[in-house]
Amino acid sequence: MSCANSRIKTIAALVGCALLITVVHSVLIAPPAEGVFAASTECADGIDNDFDGKIDYPQDSQCLSLHDESEGPTGKGLFVDITDGLKTVKANGHMTYTISLNSDREENRNIDVQFFIPHQTNLISSSNGGDNIGDYVVWRNVTVYPGQTRKLYVNVNIKPRAEQDLMVVAKVYAEGEEATDITRIEGIADDPTDQSVPPLRLSVSDGKAYAEPDEKLTYRIVVDNTKGPSRVFRLRTDLSVFLSFINATENPRVDRSIVEWGSQQIEAGEIREYYLSARVDRGAPDNVAIQFKVSSGPSLAKDTTGVYTGTLGSTIDVSISDGLESVVKGDTVTYTIAIRNNSNNLATEVSVNTALPNYMEFVSAEEGGQWTGTNVRWVGLTVSPHGSRTLRVSGRVRSDAPLGERMRASTEVLGHVAVDTTHVSDERRAGGGGIALAPMATTSNTPILLRKTADRSEVRPGDTVSYSIFLRNTTNQPFHNIAVQDRIDTRFMQVIGSPYGQLQGDRLSWTVPRLAPGEEWSVRYTARVSPNLPNGQMINNVVSVSGDGIETLSLNERVYTSSMSVITELPPSGIGFGSIFVSLTGIMSALSAALQRRKFFL
Repeated sequence: MSCANSRIKTIAALVGCALLITVVHSVLIAPPAEGVFAASTECADGIDNDFDGKIDYPQDSQCLSLHDESEGPTGKGLFVDITDGLKTVKANGHMTYTISLNSDREENRNIDVQFFIPHQTNLISSSNGGDNIGDYVVWRNVTVYPGQTRKLYVNVNIKPRAEQDLMVVAKVYAEGEEATDITRIEGIADDPTDQSVPPLRLSVSDGKAYAEPDEKLTYRIVVDNTKGPSRVFRLRTDLSVFLSFINATENPRVDRSIVEWGSQQIEAGEIREYYLSARVDRGAPDNVAIQFKVSSGPSLAKDTTGVYTGTLGSTIDVSISDGLESVVKGDTVTYTIAIRNNSNNLATEVSVNTALPNYMEFVSAEEGGQWTGTNVRWVGLTVSPHGSRTLRVSGRVRSDAPLGERMRASTEVLGHVAVDTTHVSDERRAGGGGIALAPMATTSNTPILLRKTADRSEVRPGDTVSYSIFLRNTTNQPFHNIAVQDRIDTRFMQVIGSPYGQLQGDRLSWTVPRLAPGEEWSVRYTARVSPNLPNGQMINNVVSVSGDGIETLSLNERVYTSSMSVITELPPSGIGFGSIFVSLTGIMSALSAALQRRKFFL
């Protein structure tokens, strides 16, 4: 019996050991059940299991952290880098730091970024709205997208008295990550044997204050040796990170961003010129400053060009005028808005906002002007370099406008506001003291060279229209051999009266031998509308001017386009168009006679 009990105990012990081994195996070795997060593995426990100084990520379930770029000290999947692209910099030099942000996460994330401004530098600017707070530039809620590098830029100047061989240390911090860039300040070694030789004088310019991304810049570098002896020199420039080299004269050596002309000979009293072309990077941020520096020994010259993707308000002038001093109730007033582009670049996406006066009803606007109920707006206009653009908007003085009321019209373009004021009176008077034949801008900065008016804005089939063309010399030089051409769409109308004009095909032409500065020329002709035109048909014609002295003016000033629409429906009363005209004429005649009798009895 005791032997049997011993066997039973032995079997029980063996079964217990087997059960214990099974439980231990299931706990320590078996993989987690499906749906359970793999944080229980040693490679995903948030500890540096592979001793590489980086925390293992939960995704690193294969213990491959030595090759896993998603590791980091913070375990947040953010990677930060900073560089100025330079090894050395001179005192009073310029540097642009590029901060790169990357994320290995699958979702977008917003982070705060801090840039430490080195003590040897002065902050010039920062991109993307970075705020200068003490010794830091701070960006709030910078969005970093998966699989994309987000870049921020900081421009600084080295202080003029920064000591040689000091280290310029810049740091960037984001979400616990940090990166460092170190640049050494190099000195300018003086050659004691050349102390009596005056240094070369350098200058450089691309002729522009602003440029657009992807624009080509051509720098003119001048080396002046008018006060020195014949010598051999080297010329060098380090291109900005926002410039890509295209070509240069005199075959320099090009090594990435470094362009160097070696062993250049210049004679006593000589001036040499070099030209270098480079293209602005397409991704250059708005408002960043591109600095181009060129040096030769101790001589240094630099040029700064700002990057701007829109139209600068400082390059635009605007004026508005109705050419009138006073108006009467019921008058139709046409305002002329003149926009001047003073830059070398085409002005694009220009918006114009014009507010009509109180006691005035909107009538019409040219070139797509939209009435919003309170203002007239033009959106997406272009103005040629050193050219002007003319817009017109018409309104009618309301019958309840009080006498003496100041009719104030204003227009706004890129922050510039122009105002015109006209008084309500019992007599219509032109601004110059005479009858206003047509509105004209009175600001000398934006004069109107060419304009055309019609005696109506809508016509019926078979009507006769009277056109007037005005030309004025707005320069201080005379015009000679002037040719004025008006292109008529002969499908829609026929010229029936044109004094001195020559009609050839669809062109009606006049010749003006000479036009002195400030002098005006005008002509009037009549045309008959085709009787078969459908309702709503638009009739366009274009008048242009050319001649000696006019070719320097912009295309917008030398060409004028006008249009009118065709209406065929009769008024609701059924009275014919001619009958309405006769009736109105009779009423006006009767009113005039009554006024004359009233004056007589008074």
